[in-house]
Amino acid sequence: MGFTREGSLPAGLQFLGRAWSESELIRMAYNYEQATRHRRPPPETP
Repeated sequence: MGFTREGSLPAGLQFLGRAWSESELIRMAYNYEQATRHRRPPPETP
């Protein structure tokens, strides 16, 4: 969903669905990520 008020800790969101609905859940999660632009890469990536 984003980050805490201080901006240092991530806050999570879960998408739940029925059995065998993985493709729909992945599509919804991807669309959410693209719409909100909340994702930030970790500061220490190799």
